[in-house]
Amino acid sequence: MATSLQQQLAAIQQNSTNQLDLKAQKTRHSKSLLFEPRDAAGQSFDTIYQICYEGFEELCMLDARFTQYARNLFSEQSKSEDRTQMTAGENEELDKAVESFLGLVQGRLLLKPAVKAVEWLVRRFRVQEYSPETMLLTFLPYHTAHIFPTLLSILPNQLPASFRWLHPYVASLQSPPRHAVLAAAINNQGFFSGFSQYALRVTGARNHSAILLGFWASITAQAVSGMVDATRSGRDAIRKQREEDLLLRVLPILQSALSIRGVPELYLGACMIMTILATKASLNDHVLDAMMEAIVSAWTKETLEDGLVCVAVLSEEKQHISLPKSIACALAIDDTLRLLASVAQRHRVGKLVLALALKSLEIDQGSGVPFVRQVMAEELLSEHNLRFFYDVLIARLQSGETTSAQPIVEFLRSVADDPKHGAILQRVTQDRGVSVEQVLPGLLLAAQSDVAELDDTVKAKDVDAMEVDGDHESKDQELESLIASLPSLSKKHPSFLDRSNDDTFRTYGKTLEVVVSSQHGMRQLLAHHNVHKGKLAESPTFLSLLARTACSNTLVLAKVRALEAASEELRVLSANTKLDMQVLIPYAMTGLADNNQRVRRAAASFCNTLHSLFEPTGSKEKTGNDVRTWCADAVYGSGSATLHTLSTQNAQTFLSSALIPILEDCVLDGDHVGRSLADTLRGIQTGGSRRNNTGGKEMKSSIRSEVCSFLASHAAATPALRTKLLLLRLVSGADKTANDARKNVLLPFVKSWTASPPDQVDAQCAAENISKADLDHAVVACLSHRSADELQTLKSIAAGEVSVRSEVQPLAFEHLRALWSSMKEPSQIALADFLLDHALDEAASETVQAEALETLRNLHLPDEILVHITESLPNASDLQDQPSSAKKQRTSKGEPATLRKVNQSALNAAIRRVTLVLELVEASKPEQRHTLLKGLFNLLSELNHYKTLTGSQLVYLQGLLMSCLLSVVNGLKGSKPQDVDRSVIRTDLIVECVRTTSSTQVHNTALLLISSLASWAPELVLHSVMPLFTFMSTTLLRQSDEYSAHVTDQTVARIVPPLAASLKKRGRDLVSGAAELLLSFTAAFEHVPLHRRASLFRHLVQTLGPEESLFAVIAMLVERYPKDERTIPFIEELIGFFPVQTQLHAIQQYIDLIFDTLKRKRTLSDAILGFGEKDAMERDMSTRDLFHALRRIIDRHGALRKKIAKEFAKGEENAGHLRTLYSRILDQAMQLVRDAEPGTPIRHASESILSALLLLTPTKDFIETSAQLMQTGSDETRQQVFSALEMRAMDAERGNASLQETFLDVLPNCCVFVQPAQPVKTRLAAVTCIDQIVDKYGKRDRTAALDAAKVVAGDAALGSEDYKLKVTSTLCLASMVGVLEEELISILPEVFDKILGYAQVAFTSLDVDYQLLDAVFGFTVSVLDHLPWMFSPQYLNKAVSSVGQAVTKVDYEDAEITMPMEFCSVVAKQINPQDLFPAIERTFEEVTALGRKATRQHLSILHGAVQHQKKTALTKNAPALFNVFIQAFDLRAAKKASSEDHTEVFALVDKIALDTVMKLNDTTFRPFYVRLVQWATSGQPKLDRDRRTARATSLYSFSHALFEQLKSIVTNYANYLLDDAADWLGTLDAKLPEERELLNVILDTFSSSFQHDQDDFWQAPQHFEAVKSPIVTQLEKTNHLDVSARVIPAITELAMAAASPEHHKSMNTIIMQYMRDEDAAVRLAAVKCERAITEKLNLDWLSLLPEMLPFISEAQEDDDEEVERETLRWVRQIEEITGESLEGMLQ
Repeated sequence: MATSLQQQLAAIQQNSTNQLDLKAQKTRHSKSLLFEPRDAAGQSFDTIYQICYEGFEELCMLDARFTQYARNLFSEQSKSEDRTQMTAGENEELDKAVESFLGLVQGRLLLKPAVKAVEWLVRRFRVQEYSPETMLLTFLPYHTAHIFPTLLSILPNQLPASFRWLHPYVASLQSPPRHAVLAAAINNQGFFSGFSQYALRVTGARNHSAILLGFWASITAQAVSGMVDATRSGRDAIRKQREEDLLLRVLPILQSALSIRGVPELYLGACMIMTILATKASLNDHVLDAMMEAIVSAWTKETLEDGLVCVAVLSEEKQHISLPKSIACALAIDDTLRLLASVAQRHRVGKLVLALALKSLEIDQGSGVPFVRQVMAEELLSEHNLRFFYDVLIARLQSGETTSAQPIVEFLRSVADDPKHGAILQRVTQDRGVSVEQVLPGLLLAAQSDVAELDDTVKAKDVDAMEVDGDHESKDQELESLIASLPSLSKKHPSFLDRSNDDTFRTYGKTLEVVVSSQHGMRQLLAHHNVHKGKLAESPTFLSLLARTACSNTLVLAKVRALEAASEELRVLSANTKLDMQVLIPYAMTGLADNNQRVRRAAASFCNTLHSLFEPTGSKEKTGNDVRTWCADAVYGSGSATLHTLSTQNAQTFLSSALIPILEDCVLDGDHVGRSLADTLRGIQTGGSRRNNTGGKEMKSSIRSEVCSFLASHAAATPALRTKLLLLRLVSGADKTANDARKNVLLPFVKSWTASPPDQVDAQCAAENISKADLDHAVVACLSHRSADELQTLKSIAAGEVSVRSEVQPLAFEHLRALWSSMKEPSQIALADFLLDHALDEAASETVQAEALETLRNLHLPDEILVHITESLPNASDLQDQPSSAKKQRTSKGEPATLRKVNQSALNAAIRRVTLVLELVEASKPEQRHTLLKGLFNLLSELNHYKTLTGSQLVYLQGLLMSCLLSVVNGLKGSKPQDVDRSVIRTDLIVECVRTTSSTQVHNTALLLISSLASWAPELVLHSVMPLFTFMSTTLLRQSDEYSAHVTDQTVARIVPPLAASLKKRGRDLVSGAAELLLSFTAAFEHVPLHRRASLFRHLVQTLGPEESLFAVIAMLVERYPKDERTIPFIEELIGFFPVQTQLHAIQQYIDLIFDTLKRKRTLSDAILGFGEKDAMERDMSTRDLFHALRRIIDRHGALRKKIAKEFAKGEENAGHLRTLYSRILDQAMQLVRDAEPGTPIRHASESILSALLLLTPTKDFIETSAQLMQTGSDETRQQVFSALEMRAMDAERGNASLQETFLDVLPNCCVFVQPAQPVKTRLAAVTCIDQIVDKYGKRDRTAALDAAKVVAGDAALGSEDYKLKVTSTLCLASMVGVLEEELISILPEVFDKILGYAQVAFTSLDVDYQLLDAVFGFTVSVLDHLPWMFSPQYLNKAVSSVGQAVTKVDYEDAEITMPMEFCSVVAKQINPQDLFPAIERTFEEVTALGRKATRQHLSILHGAVQHQKKTALTKNAPALFNVFIQAFDLRAAKKASSEDHTEVFALVDKIALDTVMKLNDTTFRPFYVRLVQWATSGQPKLDRDRRTARATSLYSFSHALFEQLKSIVTNYANYLLDDAADWLGTLDAKLPEERELLNVILDTFSSSFQHDQDDFWQAPQHFEAVKSPIVTQLEKTNHLDVSARVIPAITELAMAAASPEHHKSMNTIIMQYMRDEDAAVRLAAVKCERAITEKLNLDWLSLLPEMLPFISEAQEDDDEEVERETLRWVRQIEEITGESLEGMLQ
């Protein structure tokens, strides 16, 4: 036992944070939701924060409420917060923030961003340690998701007390099932309370989600249900205490839930829990009222209907029909009533509506009457509830309550006129023994009971309601008249229990209903001569009338009066006469079972009276058998002959022992008489009355049997259906006591009743208000399983073999189902055969077939029954006609024997029978029924014959049979093989089924069956598995569904292991022995669905053993699919699943297999690759495929390299075996190289494998190995080593210090091989390797890198004549420029000259050397990037010129050449404009002379510089820039004679100039523009018109772009163009293309200026007059110019810009003159111009209309039709604008 000190130290250790234990700290840091512990342990908080903050940002985009946590939990400061260094207050505040965040994020935990965000809480704040309960509650709704086991893995060892039930799942890291959570909620109060409080806190903060609330509601509801169940055991006091404790736990939670408003899901959950609590617990009415008040006070418009349902359910559970005032006020509104009507269709609302109606009349003082009327109008109350409602109201009136009397009277008066409510009110008052007149004086009822038809000759008499103060004498007279009109009875001693008197009884019964409220009328009726009251002892008339009335569907008062009258008369009779009145006992029992207590009380009094008749008059006298039985021979008329009577002694015994002791209980409970008498008849002592503890004496079995026969005979004979129903139920419950009664009495009655006409039965049941279905059910249920006759009768009724009503047949089947479990085996077998036959009998009705089938499916069939029906199925041979006798057969040898004919109908019936039997077997859970194996396998054998006979696959039958067999075999797993008869198992039949069937489902089931058999008894299936796998390769493996995958996995897992064990046991090689199996899978590879492929082959290899089979699978896949691009990636994925040792072992075996393929005597390759069946060429191709595949696998398999490096890093102990294995593989590869002849494909393939293998080991180990290889190996080996070293340098990390040192050490060794003496390929490989090493690590040792650069720049590399070496060296030096920068200056001039000289060499060669050009410009770009100041004007001129030449020479379709364009982009940014712009100017003519492409590329340099440079730089270098522009604008003149299209170049010049303008100010640009205008206008002699035209086109093209871009800002620049433009407009010849182009450009330029004039520049007379005439006169050139496109828009814009009447008039005058031009085209242009101006200026232009009218009038009569039509359009346009017609003006 631990000491106190040890306990304290253990507690300290448990709570310690292990600040000094680095290992413990690392373990705590490695706990993560996202990463494996080994990965998480090495992560810094910066890395974690970056990952988690991304998830937090995504959450913020999903919900803005998360942004509040950016200031605390996810702030930059949080990275440095340590909870161990924080105070208690700070930790408390942090816990609150964490809990708030978890509450908000809990609804999104299945999203990746949410898990990332929670990861930060786990890693930084260790929330799983400081707040484990909150963390678990947050994740609990996802307890079945994949994330929950991860959460369990990071929890502390000590869980909170409320979650200790999770310990088993934490240990196994499994998700707890729902039943475990539910059990914890039921039994763990802390968990239940904590979970509920958490859900309510989250919801109160409005952070809830539907997932949380749904989970809480479902768990809490089920938990409350379980808690209520747990309180039901123990004594009453204990149960009550438990219920009180439960309420104290649950009700506060529900109250809190309902107090949170605006959350419908929470409200609905609380209502659901309250409903469960109310229906399962025994709650007092005040508790239910409080719950209802809470529900009503919390509901909203959205939750009103749900709350109403809950209130209705709670109301139904109350003992008393009452309602608190607050609830009634809340419910008494129209909307609630409408919803109640809707709810009533799905739930019971009777008590709620009753209570609401009663409360409304009580509290509203009359205002509730309309509401109650509306309740009645909605018909929400049943007749029973209405009677209760009126009964309460009348009771209130009788009690003298004054508060609610007036509303009640008002309401009753309002409903009295309604026939339905009036009739109910009448019956209620009669039941209470009062009249309506007494309760409500002056009230008339509209629904008095009418007297039915008396007979064919007696007319109906209506008894009207009479007022209390009416004429009594008149009423008595009417009653006397009614009684006098009663029909007379024909027989001497008639009985109203005689069926022939049914109509007469109905007449007397109706009359009795009328007179029952009047004592005088009642006395008159009973004294009527027809009822033979005076002959009571001899005639059954009087008492039969009263007995049948008491048991009929009549008024309660009538029943009571009838029983009272009978009792009274019997008491009078007993004083004078001794009679045995046992005939009346069944009717007394019926009265005791009545629904009304008053009737039951009267019936109890009647029973006592009957009992008194049997008591002796004296104390010594005994009741003897000499007492006459009253009317036993006449009470039922002709039916009395079958009546079984009791001896007087037995009748008295029955009364005194069974009936009299239970009378008081029967008065309280109408169902008690049936229960008690049934127990008595079964011989069970009921204990008599519970109230008085008066126990009855137990009756002898013989008496009980006699009583059963007595009751049964009355049940058969009586016409009173209520009595019949009661007696039949009693006899049915008597079990074996009633055997004789059932057999002798009830059996004929059942046959008779079931054969009764339906109309007759319907009429009887309707008259008695008895459910025909209940009565039929009672009739059928009185038969039992105890005799063959009864069972046969039931079968006959069910099958309809006798004349029965159709509705009785289903009841017979139902009763047979009920009797099934009590039957003995022979009876069960006979019934099963009966049901099976009738379910398949096509001659039977659909009802019989359906019921028989349903009965069969619902029976629990024992093993013996299943075996019987399975083994009794017909054989296929029995379905063929028998052959004729030998004497009748012809024996001709030449005539073949004829096939036996098939009885098709019998065959179809057999198929249906087999199908049904198999369905029954499948539904009977055959897992534990191994006795079915024999019959099922026999059926499987017969199924092949059935398939032959039908010519069908019978797929459904096959599937059923295989499913049944699979279930049976699966159930054999727990049994021993010797316990089962294995001789009946036929594996060959299963294989045959697999082979022949076409159904995928059958395939799968059969394969699962084989698999199950293999796992149970493998020796049964091993001899036939290979055909199965061959079949699977063509069918099952190609399926994409999950079930097929499951079947395949099971087949492989269960069949392959015993197969492998068998092969090893026989000493055979596993791969060779299983070659056929592997071939089946590899053949199906391309057909296997992609998502199944990897798991399938991985499972296969694992099952066979990867050490033996992995290489074979790889080789077979490669050999079969050498051209399939999917093969190698799949093999990489497959190999990567296994450990590194297994992978290397597989590679070694693979190379051994390659060696085997190269041998003359092959072994393994013949077995698994089929080399023995191939010719020499095919074998050679397959071998090469194996070589290439291995190289690709090793090259691409980066994971293998990582695994090898990790193993090597563990040290010699772990890596020793791996190094040995790798050395063997390397030796094998070297041997392959040595064995192969140089230059052959095999040699190249071997070398490639060796190169790939060299890349597998870590770099340090590789370099050690490569040093020896480079010294002793061949040139090809050295090249491979350099290639491997290059790739390793390429993949190496820059920050790896050990690799830096390693590669820098090997750099001089690489330079050694860059010598003229070495082969070019070796030098090339060495330079490439140097390039990678210097690029990666050159900055670490610049001296070594410079030495390497000098070597590369020497004659052995850069100066070499080899083309590839020259290109590689150039590229190497280009990368060295970036590494060495200034360190390279010493050799840069020499290198620069040499490399730029290579550019000229590339240009001058016959074919342009693209790669060399690309390398040259790559070098220049590198110098520009790192040493731009090294570009002197000489180098710059040469480089820029070279670009032009390159662009001209290079074919742009070659996508690999990109560096010249890259050079143009970089040079524009890196070279200062003071150097670049002069260089462009100096080389402009040289480059532009090369053609359009060179010019465009040259201009792109200028464009890039303009875009890149800032405004100040451009302003500072504006002169040089403008010089370039002058040259560029002159390109139009210079390129006039060129055959190339320079349109794009001219547009580019304008764009560059415009971009330049955007960066200049007016002070800088305006002088240039003036210079440009002067250059274009006066720079050339007047005679050189073509050059002058070209320059003017450039000027105006740029000006047009300028005006369009800057709009009104540069409008005044047009002043510089006025004179020149006017001159050109007057002299240009539109016929010439060049001059027409200039003319268009000028018009576009001025049109743009007119359009954007905002400073009234063109309103100035000097400006306007300068352009008016030159522009308007262009209308003359309509034959050579597109006037509509340019001239008319320019004139229109000028008119708009002028905006002066004087200017408009002058323009109009000129235009009008052109309307009279001799040329029709000019006239048409003038009219169109007028139309365009009119459309733009409207009334401003039409002010000149008086001047236009003459011209318009002339134009309307123009000789040219087009002019005339255009003029008419103009006229209509004017009329639309002015709103006046011009017709009068123009005449």
